[in-house]
Amino acid sequence: MKTEIITIGDELLNGSRTDTNAAYLALHLSALGAEISRMTSVGDGQPAIEEALREALSCAELVVVTGGLGPTADDRTKQALARIFGCDLVLDEEALETVSASFARRGAGVPESNAAQCMIPECARPIENKVGSAPGLLMEREGRLLFALPGVPAEMRGIFENYIAPFLEGRGLVRSKEERIIRVLHLAESEIADRVHGIARRLARVEVAYLPHADGVDLKITGRGESRVQAARAADRAQERIADLLGDAVYARGNESIERVVGYLLSMQGKTLAVAESCTGGRVAWQLTRTPGSSEYFAGGIVAYSNDLKKRILHVKAATLKTHGAVSAEVAGEMATGVKDRAKTDYGLSITGVAGPGGGSSEKPVGLVYVALARKGKTVVWRLLLGRGRDRVRRRAAVAALDLVRRDLLSLPLSEPPAASSVVPKTGEGAA
Repeated sequence: MKTEIITIGDELLNGSRTDTNAAYLALHLSALGAEISRMTSVGDGQPAIEEALREALSCAELVVVTGGLGPTADDRTKQALARIFGCDLVLDEEALETVSASFARRGAGVPESNAAQCMIPECARPIENKVGSAPGLLMEREGRLLFALPGVPAEMRGIFENYIAPFLEGRGLVRSKEERIIRVLHLAESEIADRVHGIARRLARVEVAYLPHADGVDLKITGRGESRVQAARAADRAQERIADLLGDAVYARGNESIERVVGYLLSMQGKTLAVAESCTGGRVAWQLTRTPGSSEYFAGGIVAYSNDLKKRILHVKAATLKTHGAVSAEVAGEMATGVKDRAKTDYGLSITGVAGPGGGSSEKPVGLVYVALARKGKTVVWRLLLGRGRDRVRRRAAVAALDLVRRDLLSLPLSEPPAASSVVPKTGEGAA
């Protein structure tokens, strides 16, 4: 069902209030299977409101409006609706009784402005507002539906949940929708789109959205159907085919974080992990310990920022630091081995790099990071080029390091780049 959302209020245009109503309605109408074609915000002037309403009603099957139903002079939505639908404003006696009872409980009479809220277009069906005093409105014309709701978020949400959602579902006006998530690392959004485009185009009743973020790219797969079962089948089929296509770059099917995935794998295999961090300053340890019960597999971490601490605590050789520098594959490998041996864990994970904004050179630019994973008889080191931006580099380095653990636990290839040019293994590294 093609749907438009209109939010009304000068405060939305001048930035003094964030438009949470539009976001809420878009999310929940989409969840019902409505197709949101446009969202519009207009000020309190009646001509602007009328123009937005006329345009929306000419294009959409469903229009949802919030704002402009209150008791003040700048609330002009009802007047605009009455003009567009060609009817007068009349008193809704039931709404007036509700408002009167509310004020009576406080020992007060109904102010004239609140009584005016009970004037509604004669051709509208009032909708009870259980939270506030302004009733919502339902209007129909030539097969098109329009709902007008108060702008107060709690009142708008109450009417949507108690009336609009059941109304749309009861009339069978919205198709069922099911969503699935695939989480991907090391592949750029454009590369994923190139791979997925052919399959997505051939899959019936399925839409694929690409949601890049600092840790990677999420694919939101939406399946639609006449029933929830049909929609779920479409979404599941698409998720399976797309995940198979993207291979081991997929680290989760659902909203699980990389640290929860790694924690689950460590727990299932009875393995333990310790970490040694330099440029990330303890971020990996922080991510791992966000999960309840992580003490089962995570022994702890060491933030060895200085070379002195790398030598004294992690037993990194002074000669290694002097020859190769703190940001090197060799130092990363010794850090990983050192923390594993000190903590007596199955795995030791380390990170060292140049997070910036300063400190880089032509040989070791800002964004150069080494992550290393040590286990019995083997140490693997990845060389990463993560661009610029201190927080971005630190976050991406932590995620890549955790993914190195994931890949080893799943017996995936470690000597080859995971897929992206930003993660490059240093040749000759492997044995330690």
